[in-house]
Amino acid sequence: MLRGVTRLTGGGTTQTTVLRNGVTVATTLSQGHFVSVGVGLNAGSAMETDATRGAVHLMDRMAFKSTQSMPANVLMRAVESVGGNLMAHSSRESIMYQASVFPKHLNETLAILGSVVREPAFFPEEMDEAKGQVAWEMEAMQWNYPTILPERLHQVAFGNKLGHTPDSPPSATDTKFKRSITVNEIPNLCTSSGAIGTPLMPDNQRTLQSITPRTLKDFHQTWFTPDRIVVSGVGMPHEELVDLAEKEFGAIPQISAETKSTQNAILQRASKYTGGIVLADTIGQNVSPNPDDQLLTHVYIAFEAPGMLDPDVYALATLASLMGGGGSFSAGGPGKGMYTRLYTEVLNRYHWVENCNMLSYSYQPTSLFGISASIPPSPDTHAHIIPILLSHLHQTTNPSSVTVTALSRAKNQLKSNLLMSLESRAVELEDVSRQILAQNGTRVGVSEMCARVDAVTSQDIARVAQRSPLTFGEKDDGVLEHWKRSGDGGPTVLGTDAFHKVDERVREWGLGGDLFLREGVSREKIVSAGRGRVGLGSTWFGRK
Repeated sequence: MLRGVTRLTGGGTTQTTVLRNGVTVATTLSQGHFVSVGVGLNAGSAMETDATRGAVHLMDRMAFKSTQSMPANVLMRAVESVGGNLMAHSSRESIMYQASVFPKHLNETLAILGSVVREPAFFPEEMDEAKGQVAWEMEAMQWNYPTILPERLHQVAFGNKLGHTPDSPPSATDTKFKRSITVNEIPNLCTSSGAIGTPLMPDNQRTLQSITPRTLKDFHQTWFTPDRIVVSGVGMPHEELVDLAEKEFGAIPQISAETKSTQNAILQRASKYTGGIVLADTIGQNVSPNPDDQLLTHVYIAFEAPGMLDPDVYALATLASLMGGGGSFSAGGPGKGMYTRLYTEVLNRYHWVENCNMLSYSYQPTSLFGISASIPPSPDTHAHIIPILLSHLHQTTNPSSVTVTALSRAKNQLKSNLLMSLESRAVELEDVSRQILAQNGTRVGVSEMCARVDAVTSQDIARVAQRSPLTFGEKDDGVLEHWKRSGDGGPTVLGTDAFHKVDERVREWGLGGDLFLREGVSREKIVSAGRGRVGLGSTWFGRK
C-alpha cells in the first residue's frame, strides 16, 4: 500500500491524502450528476530557463497528443468515449489537466490524464503541428493589446533589464538607460527575464522555432515530479480517488537528489520587482484587420503588491472590488460594476474614456496591483488621463475616502463573485488544486474566506495601499505568511503612445516615493530616454 497520511482541511470540507512517493490527492464533496477530476502541477512558465523558454505553453497545446502507451488516434477515441470534456491550461505557476465526466467514467478518465502527465511522447511531427498553432496565436496577438500588454507589463515589472529580444534590435538610445525606455514595437518590449517576468508563451518566432522534443522532455523530467503533483476531485468519495491515484501515479519514483538540486537552483532565481517606465511608439504598427476595432491609446500603472499567501490578500481583493471599473459601452447593471468608484467617477464623468479597470495579478511570492485605461489618441486625452488615474490610486490611501456603504457593497460583491464562481465544478476543482499546491497541502474554505472578507475595514484598505507593518488581526494559522517586498516599490508604467513627463506626474501624487530625495539624485542628472523618464520610489503606492 502506497498510501500515506490523510487529513481534513478547508474547514473540514476538503480531504487530502499524501501517497508515499509525495503525490497529493485532494477531494471535496459536491452533489450532482457529474464529477470533476484533475491533475495539477506546481510548475509553470516562471520555472522556465533560457534553455526551456516557451516549453510550458507548447506542452499545454500538446496535452492530448500521443503518449508512450496511447497513440494520438487511440487517445482521442478514449477521450470521446468519456464525453470529450477534457482540457489543459497553464499559467506562470501551475499546469492543470482536468475533466468533467459521469461518475462511471472516472476510472477511464484518470487513466487518460495519468498517461498524458506521466508519459507524453512529444513526437516531432505533432510538435510541428502545435508550433503552427502557437505561431498563429502569436500573429493574432500583435494587435490584441488587451492580451499582449499585460504580458509586457510583467516583463517591465519583473524584468532583469529593459532591452530587446533578438528579433528586435535596440535603438541608439536604448542601452543608456536601465529604468526608462522608448521602443517602437509592442511585441518585443523587453528581454526575457525569468521567473514571473517570463511570458506565458514564446515571445518571438526565434524562441518558438528553437524548441525541440528534447526541450520539452528536459522540462518534463525536471518538474513533473511526484512531490509537485496534486490529483484533485470534486463530487466523488475520497477513498475512490485515492485508489485510482495510487494506480496511475503511485509508481512514479520519488524525486532524486539530482533533480531536486536542479529545481532548487532554478527556484533560487527569486522574482525581483524592478519597475520602470516604457512608452511604445506605435506609429506605423500593424492594426487589427477588424474594421470595428477602434484605435486606442492604452496605459497601465502598476506597483508591487502582497502575494497571495499574505494575510492582506483579502484587503487587496476588497480594494479591487471597491474600485472596479469597466467599459463605456456597457450600461452597467447587476454584476457589471455600475456602482464601483472607477465607473461612477471616471467612466461616467469623462465621456472620452473607453475603458478603465483595476489590475490585480496574484502570485505566491508577490503580485502586481494597479490601474489601466484605454482612451482615444490625442494630446488632450493623453495629458489628462495620467492625473486622473494617479488621483484615484492616491485616494485609496485615505481611510476617510471609503464610505461604509461603498465598503459594504464591495465586500458583498466580492463574496458574491466568489460564491457564484465556486458553483462551477471546474472552478472549484481548480481552486482545490491551486490552494493545495501553493499552501503546503492545505486549503482555506469558502466560509473562512468570506469571514476574512467581512473582517476587512476601511483602515485595512488604506493600510494595504500604503503597506505599513501588518496588523490584520488574524492569528497565524500556518497557511498565510507575511509578504516581503522584492523591489524598491517604484511604479511600473506601460503606455502605447506619448505621455509627457510621466515620472513627474507620479512623484507629484506621492506614489512610489521620490527617487531623487531618497537616493540624492539631482534633477539635472536625469536624462530623458525618448518620451520616457526614470522615476522610481520606495513605498508601494502611498505617500511616504
